[in-house]
Amino acid sequence: MKNDLKKCVSYHGHMCGGLLIGYRAAKAAMRFIKSNFSKDEELVAIVENSSCFVDAVSVITGCTFGKGNLIFKDYGKMAMSLLNRKNGEGVRVYFRSEIYADSHKEFPTLMNKVLEGTASEEEKKLFNKIKKERERNLLIKKDNEIFSIKRVKKPLPPRARIFKSIKCDICQEMVMETRLKKTKKGMVCIECMGK
Repeated sequence: MKNDLKKCVSYHGHMCGGLLIGYRAAKAAMRFIKSNFSKDEELVAIVENSSCFVDAVSVITGCTFGKGNLIFKDYGKMAMSLLNRKNGEGVRVYFRSEIYADSHKEFPTLMNKVLEGTASEEEKKLFNKIKKERERNLLIKKDNEIFSIKRVKKPLPPRARIFKSIKCDICQEMVMETRLKKTKKGMVCIECMGK
């Protein structure tokens, strides 16, 4: 296992298909736009799901929520865009999940049974066999066999900013000013707006 993949597994806590897809997608994106790890905000990653995939993207690219250069779009796709602030280069990498569509149709059901603790010993063995086979394929296939990789031009978000904290007039907790809404009850946080 390569050192950068070991870092992904260590950060995420275990090896799984989603992590491997994110790892491969991030590596492919970095190669495509000829970029290095983002120590500050040189790169911006836009991820289209909130799965294990994202942990590998963060580890490989250096894009994090804390630095403000990891953006989440809830599209439910195993895809990411990587943008380089220095040269304007951008790429979108989409995992072609249809490569698994016809093989091992029982895998999602098996995985849910394993996660719920209801799988038999035979089902656990089959799940682990398929899981290992998928992970192996994800490691050995070429980028163009598992991904659609396209150059993109997207507007770059502004660099991260620090905002004032203001007290919510309902819960009395301090909230980033951009997350408060003016209401008849005063300045209210998103959580209190939903109550």
